[in-house]
Amino acid sequence: MFKINPLVAALLTVAATQAFAAGNTSEQRQNGIDNLAQVEQNAGTGNMATQLQSGLGNDAMLQQNGSLSSSALQTQIANFHQADINQTLAVRSSAVQWQNGKANDADANQTGTWGSRIEQRQHGYANTANADQAGTHDSSASSRQEGNYNLAASYQTATRGCQSALYQDGTLNEASVSQSLSARDRAMIDQQGNENDAEVVQSWSSGSVAEIEQVGNLNEAYVRQTGTQQEAYSYSGGAYNSLNIDQRGGYQNAFVYQQGDENTVDVGQRGHGNTARADQHGFGNVAAYDQEGRNQTAAVAQHGTYNDATVDQQGKDNALDFTQSGTFNRLTAVQQGEGNRISGSSSLANNDVDIVQDGDFNLADVNQFGDNHATTVAQYGETHLATVLQNGAGHEALVVQSGMGNSALISQAGFNNMAVVNQH
Repeated sequence: MFKINPLVAALLTVAATQAFAAGNTSEQRQNGIDNLAQVEQNAGTGNMATQLQSGLGNDAMLQQNGSLSSSALQTQIANFHQADINQTLAVRSSAVQWQNGKANDADANQTGTWGSRIEQRQHGYANTANADQAGTHDSSASSRQEGNYNLAASYQTATRGCQSALYQDGTLNEASVSQSLSARDRAMIDQQGNENDAEVVQSWSSGSVAEIEQVGNLNEAYVRQTGTQQEAYSYSGGAYNSLNIDQRGGYQNAFVYQQGDENTVDVGQRGHGNTARADQHGFGNVAAYDQEGRNQTAAVAQHGTYNDATVDQQGKDNALDFTQSGTFNRLTAVQQGEGNRISGSSSLANNDVDIVQDGDFNLADVNQFGDNHATTVAQYGETHLATVLQNGAGHEALVVQSGMGNSALISQAGFNNMAVVNQH
């Protein structure tokens, strides 16, 4: 950064405008001590740069090169702010940075843009915002922060029609969005509370969408998408909730809703057209998905405390829909093959369901009501049907089927019953 007197900077700006282009405008207003403002505009038409500073120790720099109808505005009020805008080869680009409070820092950069826009607004103490767009087309980056010690960062590279929006209200929140070589991506992070952390990474993608909303304290969310047309939407309300979504290739979708404390969702999807949904309310619930193949669907709803669901699906057109409510219920489901289905529910406490299906077009339906039930279903082959109903307490059921076209029905009521079915 070159350091010159603000008046000299303004004169140099006017001189450059007269020598290389017409219509450039620069306005600088400063009030206080140790303020520094710098402007450089080259080869543009209708450019406008306005920098207003009031207070103590503000620092602003603005540079526009080779641009047409570009506009940049920086307004800083109070103490020790620093703002930096750089636009190169921009057409109708605009950058706005507004800071009010103390010791805030904002940085914006657009390169090779067309119709792009960056807007960053900060109010509070020691907030940091950064936006970087390269090779863009109709891209937009926006960040708004209220509070103290918040950090917002956005990077978009070789994009087309991409959007990035970061909103934070509170203290010590961190939000980061990175979009690379993408087309029509959209990423939004909205955090309200304290010490929340969210990150979205979309690379080599086309049409990807990721939105993260966190309300409360000490929540974490991470979304990584690589491929084409992925979607991820998530909401966490409470404290110490955790989310991790990793999607690669194809048309995956992940939708997560968490309300409560210490809930965890982990989604890993690889292939084409997979969908994972999680709905968790309560305390200490955990849902983990691993899907690989084509058109897999998994939906788990958990309400209560310390429920646990693990889903592993590989193959094609497998589906799971399961609900757990109460406390300390556990589901483990593994499906391999094509067209397998798992459905059911567990209610009250300490129920256990283990299902393995390896083959094609098998169906398992398990419903538990009560406490301390245990069900194991293992189906190998094709077109098997297993139905288990448990009501009461302490029941155990085991179903093993192999071959083709077997059907098993177990219904238990009362206390401490045991049923075993083995068909080949």
